[in-house]
Amino acid sequence: MKKKAPGKTFEQLVEVIRRLRAPDGCPWDRAQSPETLKPYVIEEAYEVVEAIEQKDPAAVCEELGDLLLQIVLQAQIYSETNAFTIADVIEAITAKMLERHPHVFGDAKADTPEEVRQNWVRIKQETKGEKSSALGDVPRSLPALLRARRLTENAAQVGFDWSRTEEVVEKVKEEWRELEKATASGDQKKIVHEFGDLLFALVNLARFLKINPDEALRQTLDRFTARFRFIEASAQAAGKSLEEMSLDEMESYWQEAKKRGL
Repeated sequence: MKKKAPGKTFEQLVEVIRRLRAPDGCPWDRAQSPETLKPYVIEEAYEVVEAIEQKDPAAVCEELGDLLLQIVLQAQIYSETNAFTIADVIEAITAKMLERHPHVFGDAKADTPEEVRQNWVRIKQETKGEKSSALGDVPRSLPALLRARRLTENAAQVGFDWSRTEEVVEKVKEEWRELEKATASGDQKKIVHEFGDLLFALVNLARFLKINPDEALRQTLDRFTARFRFIEASAQAAGKSLEEMSLDEMESYWQEAKKRGL
């Protein structure tokens, strides 16, 4: 692939978006606001993730473009009220990268990813000021599993953490027992509370096991989907609907799907 300088192509994209938002531009684009575009930002980010998981470079390229479109479009809308421009966005993130990588652009030393992370947290806290929480600015809008992982990582950076995996396992067991008690009580509010505590403990366990909980759950959902579709296909081949099959029959096909590596 021939390498191209990003400057002119990026400027062309910015100009295309500006033209779409112009008075005689596209009615749909002109009708958008930062609020109406929020779902698209999230959707496009997840489509990038899916393309990466599929190991399809062409798809990744396309989805990154769709995500970049959302970034440039948001910046264009804000520029129309003189809040900031896309140049301000680029300038700010460039300055942040220079500031938070003193081991590359300065005299600091960091030989491992963990040392880099510790430096990042320290510099971020210093930059944000004394009122900044060690938990960081983790958005509430993040998916709950991802938010839990980020919060526990940040808390661990200042020593609020277990020392051994076995301790986290015991915490998971403790939360499970508390959920059992809550379930037996029939108190729905307490059940929700304890179920959340159990999930949070499992996120901590995932961190100690060096597992991304969101990724682990996505893989499980992919397996579930593949196996369930195998049951549907098997039922269709047998001339039955799922409603006509017994649970034992469906379980038999489920086990067959597992044997086939689905």
